[in-house]
Amino acid sequence: MRVPRNRQKALLWSQQNRLKPHSKNFRITLSTWRRILSRNTDEFCRNTTIHGLKYINNSKLRKSDRFFFGIALLAVLSIAIYLIQDAFDKWNTNPVIVGIDPELTSIANEPFPAVTICNLNQALAERVKNLANDSMEFAMLQLLCRRKVDVEQVKGNNSNWEEFILNISQPCKSMVINCRFGADDFECARLFHPIVTDEGLCCVFNMLHPRFMYRKSVPYSHRNITLPVGFYAVNWHAELGYRKRGSQPDGDNPLYPRRAQGTGESLGLSLTLDVQADAYYCSSSSSIGFKIALHSPNESPNVRETGVLLAPGMETKVRIDPAKILTEKHLRNVDRRSRRCIFRNELKLRWFAHYTQRNCVAECLSGWLIRHCGCVTFYMPRLNKNDTICPLRKTECVELIRFRTIVAMESCLEECLPSCFDLTFSAIAYSTRISHDGFREAPSNSGWNFSDSYVERSVAVVNMYFKDPTFRASKQTEFIGFSDFLSCVGGLMGLFLGFSFLSIAECVYFALIRPCRTCSEIRQLNQPRKQQVNPRKSPPPGNIRYISPANWFQAELAHQQPHRQHFNPA
Repeated sequence: MRVPRNRQKALLWSQQNRLKPHSKNFRITLSTWRRILSRNTDEFCRNTTIHGLKYINNSKLRKSDRFFFGIALLAVLSIAIYLIQDAFDKWNTNPVIVGIDPELTSIANEPFPAVTICNLNQALAERVKNLANDSMEFAMLQLLCRRKVDVEQVKGNNSNWEEFILNISQPCKSMVINCRFGADDFECARLFHPIVTDEGLCCVFNMLHPRFMYRKSVPYSHRNITLPVGFYAVNWHAELGYRKRGSQPDGDNPLYPRRAQGTGESLGLSLTLDVQADAYYCSSSSSIGFKIALHSPNESPNVRETGVLLAPGMETKVRIDPAKILTEKHLRNVDRRSRRCIFRNELKLRWFAHYTQRNCVAECLSGWLIRHCGCVTFYMPRLNKNDTICPLRKTECVELIRFRTIVAMESCLEECLPSCFDLTFSAIAYSTRISHDGFREAPSNSGWNFSDSYVERSVAVVNMYFKDPTFRASKQTEFIGFSDFLSCVGGLMGLFLGFSFLSIAECVYFALIRPCRTCSEIRQLNQPRKQQVNPRKSPPPGNIRYISPANWFQAELAHQQPHRQHFNPA
């Protein structure tokens, strides 16, 4: 059909030849589509794999029988939809399940826990006896001793907290007087390094080297740390583990953090500690002795809240129970709020180089202090270069945030999800009285000259060890994966309806492809009739017969009857 070139004539032509809803051509076209869809629906119901439709569509059955099958189809369809919805809820709301790793984890492939030891004494009496009562240093000392401070009487400005604590506290070389690790004796001063914590000055063993531990500036107490000759510092992480021996220089040198050497007290860490009870000035607790905390080598210690007490005059055996969390790598595709854990490189901290929940919470609380108090405490991370240490007059604000604001901790825990790969250690302690004979027979090069009374008042012995050579880690995996969900849905649809992916292809074919193809072929047969609409066009050849619009579908069926093997109008 040729459209006139003139715009007005073309518009008039389109209005005249448009099918109107009440026109005869429109009714004929609508009737034709109904017949096509009716016949396709009938053939679909007779040949589809979906159960029940052939009985509902069978006109030879009684209406009551067809009604029965219709009710049955609706019932099983409702049950199937309910069960599919339940499977979807499990897949969507509980994507992760924690189980037991079938493979045993050897302690030889894991680091020995980082050990942080703190003397409850906050200052040596000899070093602070000359402090004036109205000086700033004396006020800082009272704050370390958890005593009330009259800020109005204090003169001077805040000093460097870390430097002040290092000057008044017991050094590590006099606290740890003997150490033995993995059946080998070591120089204790080279294995234990000073670290300022919420318990004052402490000594830490087997913690990551500062260049791997911190992202920004290194704390004052961790500067200029050197390892014993022959040790090789590595950047250990629970998700990556130790690097292969072939990829590091000097493969025969021991790694630091040190690996676990074996099981039992003989291959563990044995320490002799001197509390120096005669030099006590004040205790952060109600007793004399030590606090010890076991933690992962790549996280900061929380000694005040989680430390275990060691009493002088006692030998304590600490059995180490490791706990490890593993996560399947494909869970990275699951939203972190659903899996409730964070992988190593998904969230970068500002102060610490490694993400752990403990490190993240420490930074989060530091941020709360900066926002509400404008400063941070001396042992907390400094997120910005211009962060200042809280002065004495900010003590109440700091204590309010740390101990009395539940909202701050809840907010931090919501933001700081657990690590997807994590290694933690718990301690089970047993104590008994020390035998003084061992100290009387000490070797001459040990430097000990302890009386029985001194041993009873000041000396503590602790032995830390693993009980078993292997342990089972916990493993996070998909509770219901996509393939499991798809199998569940397919099983339900097949069980109740006999439905499959080929059933979807059948629906698309009989609902769209076949009607469109039938309509297209009918339109081709009706093309000569449309060509005569333009009176300027020469008449068609004599062998083309014109059909009235009322009989075009019946004529098409009659025309196709001899060629049924090529085209089926149904």
